[in-house]
Amino acid sequence: MIKATLTTTIFLLLCSVTFGQKKKDLNIDFMLRGHIYAKSSIIDTTALGGFGGSDNFPKKINESLNLSYSGLILKIDTTQTTSINNKYIGYKLYIANKTDSIVRLEASDSRLSVIPEIFYKGEWKPIEYLPSSWCGNSYHDVYLKQNEYWEFDIPKFTGKIKAKLRYKLILGKDNYIYSNEILTSINKGQLKNKEGHKPNGIMDPYND
Repeated sequence: MIKATLTTTIFLLLCSVTFGQKKKDLNIDFMLRGHIYAKSSIIDTTALGGFGGSDNFPKKINESLNLSYSGLILKIDTTQTTSINNKYIGYKLYIANKTDSIVRLEASDSRLSVIPEIFYKGEWKPIEYLPSSWCGNSYHDVYLKQNEYWEFDIPKFTGKIKAKLRYKLILGKDNYIYSNEILTSINKGQLKNKEGHKPNGIMDPYND
């Protein structure tokens, strides 16, 4: 009986450690660095090589994504939440190819040119930024085949300023697509203070 009681106590303690950590919305006062990474469906044979990779492989589009229209689609899905670093609440972001051809996107060490924006004081403003690499090897293209999609975890922000939020995919100069809009809240520092980056040695091609 004593042994059974001890076993139950240990089990309850383990459960409290594993499940007792309540996940929360992300409350920060700075701009995050871009964090949308993707693995290409096709190898970029024109790239110099040596760029940073990703294990975020594309998947086949299925009905559960509820993509009712055609084209290159950028979609925020708030119908279900996900966990980021086992600490923060997040949503899913999808890039889906429902066109009749392969889509090519520019990348820097597998980071796509995707950032969130909020509607603030009458205009859309970014709350994340894309760091620049000084190394030419960082730059390459990624490809998404027809009826494939990538999915990403994006943070659920919270702060003092209520606003609409959307994601922006940069396709080229003055060429963008936008996601659906959702309601969120952020802090003012997310409009101007960059997260920053400390280079990990002389081979790190990023300074910001």
